[in-house]
Amino acid sequence: MKKAWWIISGLTITAIGTTMTALQINNVIDILPKSKSKNYGKRALSSIKNIVVHHSAIDGFGPVDYALWHLKRGWPGIGYHYVIDKDGKVDKTNELSTISYHVKGHNTASVGISLSGNLSKHKPTKAQIDSLIKLIKELKNELPNKLFVKGHRELSSTQCPGKFVDMDFLRKLVKG
Repeated sequence: MKKAWWIISGLTITAIGTTMTALQINNVIDILPKSKSKNYGKRALSSIKNIVVHHSAIDGFGPVDYALWHLKRGWPGIGYHYVIDKDGKVDKTNELSTISYHVKGHNTASVGISLSGNLSKHKPTKAQIDSLIKLIKELKNELPNKLFVKGHRELSSTQCPGKFVDMDFLRKLVKG
């Protein structure tokens, strides 16, 4: 098992260790609110080409709250595939084969991961970054295609995943 240590200063997250512990993923798909009349489409895992990083843009909420918000927008359910809370807990919120709504025009080819919190107002926690890196590496190993890691703002006109998430640095960390 490995453990990583991070220094978070300004807008940069710097790795100062090389070890990480195993990632635990909690499957919460069946407990999340869903539309009674709408369903997300399905896809082959071979159609996935991107991992898209988001932030919830609000503090103090979790997957159930996000699912309720997405239902109010007329969606079939939560738009993300995974949510990572401030303590680093990873919740699986949709199957990878689900085409959920998280980046208009890019949903069929992407997996959405949301970091809980308003990351335009504060930095992600060390635990969130540790879990995000582990999850991305796990998805890169699990899915058949080469995956590109992008921030929501790189595909859409938005600040998401927040000004405190350095996507270039994140891509360097998950390259291996």
